[in-house]
This record gives sequence, C-alpha cells and structure tokens, in this order.
Amino acid sequence: MKTFKEVMLIFVMSLVIGLIVNKVNPKGIPLIRDDKGRFEVDSSAVKENSGEKQEKVLTKEGFVKPQNIPVETAKKLFDEKVIFIDGREPNEFNEGHIQGAINIPYKEFFALSAEEKLKMMGNIDKEATIVSYCGGGECEISIDNAYEMAKIGYNDLKIYLGGYLEWTAKGYPVTK
Repeated sequence: MKTFKEVMLIFVMSLVIGLIVNKVNPKGIPLIRDDKGRFEVDSSAVKENSGEKQEKVLTKEGFVKPQNIPVETAKKLFDEKVIFIDGREPNEFNEGHIQGAINIPYKEFFALSAEEKLKMMGNIDKEATIVSYCGGGECEISIDNAYEMAKIGYNDLKIYLGGYLEWTAKGYPVTK
C-alpha cells in the first residue's frame, strides 16, 4: 500500500508541475480547444462592390488566417474565375463538384510533408485567391484543408462552408 501511495504522489506532483510549466511557457499547449470563430462567416472578406481584398489577419502560428465566406461571395469569386479546391475523396468529387474545381483530398494532403504539399498544389500562385470547400452540412474538410494550405504559405484562402450541397441547391454550375 505504501508503494501505491508513493506512486500516486509522484504522479500528482508530476501532473501539477507539468500543468504549471505548460501554463507559463509561451508555446504551451492549450488544454481546451478554442473553436470560437471556426464557423463564423466573414462576409467582409471581399468588399461587395470593388472586389478589393481586405487586410489579412495572421494566426498566432504566423500564417494568414483563412476567411469563412457565404454562398453569395463564393458565387462572386466563382464568376471571377478564382481557384476552387474540393477537399473530398476522389470518388465523391467524381460524383459531382463545383464546375472547374480541383480535387485535393484532405486525408491525403494532411499526411504529406510541406514540400510534398507544395508539389501537390502544383503551380498555383501563393497569392492567388483560393476557395476551399467540401460537401457542406457537417463537413469540416474545407476548414482543415484551407488551414493546411495556409500553413505552407498560401495567403488568400477562403472557406466556403456551404459546400457542394448548398451550391447545388442554389442551382449553380457543377460538373457530374
């Protein structure tokens, strides 16, 4: 019984010391994930009349934060012929996607090194406007894919949360 008490004392002390060190470390790991703002739509991402881009916001990690956009802004960007990237699996993409979209499956993309990700992005300019989307509804692949692209230096990423589901419901151009 004495050994158990000693082990528990060491465990508790280690836990407390670890939590204190994590809290005071500027690069400490958050204990609770902060998802506020993950689904907020930033309709000011593109000024309505001029198409002028807004000032970019950096994340605490130092890359440009992708902006969530509503369907109206996504359609406007589509009409301006910006790049749309579908993060769904190839079989879903082949069943139907936003016309002209490029398929970069998130599961595959996430597993790559930064160099491999850049190679997969091909010759897409890092300053080009890119709209990341997925199936819509509960799908969060568009968010995750956009952040992965931002981490490797892409600076004008938009996240279209409505995705393929909302796009088709609006009757916008698709490829099947």
